[in-house]
Amino acid sequence: MKTTMEMKQVVSMGMLVDNWTHKSCDAMIGVGEDWATIYMISSDEQGQGHATELLIEMKKYYEAQGKVFGSSVALNSRMRYLLKKLNIVEYA
Repeated sequence: MKTTMEMKQVVSMGMLVDNWTHKSCDAMIGVGEDWATIYMISSDEQGQGHATELLIEMKKYYEAQGKVFGSSVALNSRMRYLLKKLNIVEYA
């Protein structure tokens, strides 16, 4: 399991995205001039707080760059709960 937070740019489905990893979590973020959107986030160890830590750090990172940070529609109630808890816009 990765213990440090890391971000690198990768090509996924033909587009350049930011790939974030932290402990058991992995996230893909689409980035534009004034926006950053969570396309995918997954955790191999749910309930450990890894996704929460990652979401908090990503939100700080992109908002510090003046970008609106949001998420594609949540695919489950846990993700929807985290988005609301952390005040991250969910695009429906």
